[in-house]
Amino acid sequence: MIWISFSSNILILITAFILLKLKRDQIEFSSFIWFIALTGLSSGVAAFGHLPILNEPWTSSLLFISRILSLCSIYFFTYGSLAFASFKTNKIIRTTNLILLITMVVVLFWNNVFLPVMIYGVVGFMGISLSAYLSNLEEAKKSRYIVMRGIVMLSLSALLFAIFKDSYHFLAINISHILVSYSLVLFSMGFVELNKHQ
Repeated sequence: MIWISFSSNILILITAFILLKLKRDQIEFSSFIWFIALTGLSSGVAAFGHLPILNEPWTSSLLFISRILSLCSIYFFTYGSLAFASFKTNKIIRTTNLILLITMVVVLFWNNVFLPVMIYGVVGFMGISLSAYLSNLEEAKKSRYIVMRGIVMLSLSALLFAIFKDSYHFLAINISHILVSYSLVLFSMGFVELNKHQ
């Protein structure tokens, strides 16, 4: 069972690696490239951080690094989304996004749990980024819809995990990892489409 969960985490890393290999040159915003790379790297580190065969200090450190990488990946996604929607010049939104990142990193230093990543993920993906893609929806409609499908898929993975992590932990975590991998595929397709409207 342990190795299945390990493998599903590594699946995200492999998916990110393959997508970057295939589509990196087609993605204009470097922020989106960093998002895919850090999401994959975070999952790769987390795979080892959840292994009970390692000593507790090692697992704790690896999970902390993984969570920091996750927070950074969310930041890069929101930054790229704001840039695409021309919200980058809005100092209030940019400052709010940066303050959220810093706050969640501080919380993570104080208490090394996944909750800060979940909070920033909800605000970053469902609040800041989704708002950016919903603005002026008629422009670059296809690409925006694909990216929004990725956001929905990523949100669904988090929701399933949050609801079923206690009663069906094994299924919840592995299905969640598979959905994250699929969301990365959708995101990469959307990012490539966004280039056509720059």
